[in-house]
Amino acid sequence: MEEMMKTTKAGEELVQAKMRREITKLDDEEQFRERGPLIVKEMLSVFPNSTYIKWKRRWIPNSLKDLIRIAKERECTSLVLVDTNHLGHDEICIVSLLNGAAAYFRIFNLIPREDIPDQATPPTRLDPYVRMARFASQAGLGLSRLIQSLFPKATHSRTNKPCQKNRAFFQYQDGFVFYRHHWLHSEKAALSEERPKHTRKEVGPRFQLLFKGVKKVSLDTGSLKLICMPPASHYDYPERQLMMPPL
Repeated sequence: MEEMMKTTKAGEELVQAKMRREITKLDDEEQFRERGPLIVKEMLSVFPNSTYIKWKRRWIPNSLKDLIRIAKERECTSLVLVDTNHLGHDEICIVSLLNGAAAYFRIFNLIPREDIPDQATPPTRLDPYVRMARFASQAGLGLSRLIQSLFPKATHSRTNKPCQKNRAFFQYQDGFVFYRHHWLHSEKAALSEERPKHTRKEVGPRFQLLFKGVKKVSLDTGSLKLICMPPASHYDYPERQLMMPPL
């Protein structure tokens, strides 16, 4: 394979085309077996109070209907469906079990927690403080509400303020949702008159989501209806858009 890739540009294109054909030949179950468990594991770490339910796959009749029924029996308020499509693209779909709104995303540049340099682990009992940035458009506001619904609501009052040491950060930019998670660690000062030292460490995982569209899910039948999707130009993304914006 390496010798073929070193020959000519035309040879490289032939090799790449063959590789793409091989990918599309793979059974979807095989693709999910390779990356699915990793994505599920990381999504469980992102969204508090979440649990895993094995999905029979979307093309099986009544699959989504049965999944919605099971989720409601477990008193779930949302579903996060993890899938690998026939092109080998990793995707998630966030479904509200309150109104049936469903947003589809393609996952890019997933960095698992264990691969984060100097990774921190906040206390499991402390739910993250969620910060949303740049969800200003009409579609962005809808996505912001849908994502925030996956996290416990923080209590806001003068006497009981939400703890901001454990921060989950979502930022919307050019059709992408960027995600980071940090833990603000405080160390006691050596001298009593000095202020504590605060160090921000990343918890992970880190990833980007490309917004692909919104559908309406019938909570009774599991049927899907397309509501809106981005224009074709939305998918012509340059590499610069995949760079994580500064926090």
